[in-house]
Amino acid sequence: MGRLRYRLEVALERDGKVVMDNITARLLEALEKRGSLLSAVKDLGIPYSRAWELINRLESGVEAKVVKPRRGYRGGMALTDEGRDLLNRYRSITQRYVWNPNGSVCDTVYAGSDDCLVRDVIEDMRNEGYCIDAYWVGSMGGLNMVTLGLADIAGIHLVDPSSGEYNVPYISSFGVWDGVVLIRGYLRLLGIVHRPHLSISDITDILGLKMVNRNPGSGTRLVIELLLNGIAAQTGYSVDELRRNIRGYNDVVKTHVEVTEKIVRGIADYGIATAGQALTMGLTTRPLALEEFDIVVAKSSINKPTVREFIRRISKVSPRPGYVMLRSTGEVYTPYSR
Repeated sequence: MGRLRYRLEVALERDGKVVMDNITARLLEALEKRGSLLSAVKDLGIPYSRAWELINRLESGVEAKVVKPRRGYRGGMALTDEGRDLLNRYRSITQRYVWNPNGSVCDTVYAGSDDCLVRDVIEDMRNEGYCIDAYWVGSMGGLNMVTLGLADIAGIHLVDPSSGEYNVPYISSFGVWDGVVLIRGYLRLLGIVHRPHLSISDITDILGLKMVNRNPGSGTRLVIELLLNGIAAQTGYSVDELRRNIRGYNDVVKTHVEVTEKIVRGIADYGIATAGQALTMGLTTRPLALEEFDIVVAKSSINKPTVREFIRRISKVSPRPGYVMLRSTGEVYTPYSR
């Protein structure tokens, strides 16, 4: 079961008859990109006659022209305004309900924090034929998706500012212990990541530099906000003033990979990311926290073959710079009270 892939499809219907489906949308996309029906059918690997059947079915169903000759290009073809509008609406609906562009979904879904070791495990499993989808939605997003039944596995690193404890307080505050299992993960170094020639000896040194921020709901964004609180206490600025004045505060990305890529390209001077990811990109890290990265699994998914294999591999993962494996890595955490 772990290697099966499901395929979902959005269809536009009129009077119970399909007038536009995934292959029609892909044809319109190829036309929009290539400007030629012949090139589009070659890209899709469908007969020329089949393409015209799809176009005629759509135009008949919506009672409007969706394609037109492309002026100045012999044999060229373009979308009409109606065709482009239909395609955009189809894309919008598909993105809302079917996350993968090709309409396929796996039986197992990881959602949560971006992490180098998790990426490696998922890539290795996929290479061996396991079907597992991954969505880097941040720790809080992942926890929410597991509790709502939208994901099987979530990687989280959420620190409780009042106690300094990771992850457990959030599961307790959500009141979801009856529906999830917490698998102990590992420690990973999080810090201010920057190019080697920059000198950041104190956290206030970042004030004159341009940052790349992380998305709200991610564990890293929580650390960033705590960092701003510390800078505010040192400088006398309010946190709101810092948010307004820090260049790049509104430049938000979803992964550590995106953070480091922007720094390497010179778009930003620094960001908060894992030391492991920084090392792969040749960047320097000023340590901020050795945080606990744990795995949350829906109890209803714990016996899925792919989920069991994911947990097994996380338990046996080889350490790498920026990470510390624990004696409890891979073990189920049991809360004292629920």
